[in-house]
Amino acid sequence: MKTYSKIRACALALVGPIGLALAGCSGTEPSNYYLLSTLPAPESPIRATPSNQLAVGVGPVSLPMYLDRPQLVTRASPNRLDLAEFDRWAEPVQDMFSRSLAENVSALIGSDLVYVLPRRRTPELDYRVAVEVFRFDRGAEGEVKLLARWTITKDNEETSLITRRTMIIEPTPPDSEAEAVIVALSRAVESLGREIARDLQGLAGQAATSSTSIYDVTRIQNSLRVQGYDPGPADGVVGPRTRAAIRRYQADQGAKVTGEPSRRLQDMLTRS
Repeated sequence: MKTYSKIRACALALVGPIGLALAGCSGTEPSNYYLLSTLPAPESPIRATPSNQLAVGVGPVSLPMYLDRPQLVTRASPNRLDLAEFDRWAEPVQDMFSRSLAENVSALIGSDLVYVLPRRRTPELDYRVAVEVFRFDRGAEGEVKLLARWTITKDNEETSLITRRTMIIEPTPPDSEAEAVIVALSRAVESLGREIARDLQGLAGQAATSSTSIYDVTRIQNSLRVQGYDPGPADGVVGPRTRAAIRRYQADQGAKVTGEPSRRLQDMLTRS
């Protein structure tokens, strides 16, 4: 990754003959602009699971101030940073990091209901994930490092359910071009997303285990019937008629259509 500026070199050349200086400064190297890549979204519908019905807010995400600049940063030593004058981010790093992390989590848990926070209108959420990044750069020996602390809380609750500190290292050759470094940085964000998604899936599974019982399904069936949706007999069995009734209700409410009972569905029926 280049860490010098041809414009600066041209300025120094002016101490020589004017003709030579002008010849050396006839042009500057064009800048390259980069984005983080993300995991692809699933191409086919996913079977309903506790995690792919989750509504999750990712944010706030905070990054250190040394990253608040368009140039790519290399950590030349523990106390010195080098800036790549012609290798730049295409947008503010904090916005891009937050969006990429949210997209990765969405793909990994299979839910379309993953949002970047803060946002103007925040929907009802199951969980919030706050992330504090301490390091996100390439070291002198070629390794990319992402060091972050992240916390998962229930929506509108301050007590954390999970707090972890994560160090992710992705190797690159010492003389890597900027694009190879961006690929490694993208993999680091993907790895962080995998850790967060794994814990969200665990929490969703625990919630489903503790909240799914014959009583819950029977209650959902009774609530559907009261509101004009025929689930069949209120026997606690999730059969084709119950799933069809759930799908109709979810579609009428503008909710994600899964046809599966859940705590979210039960709460929706209770409120409506």
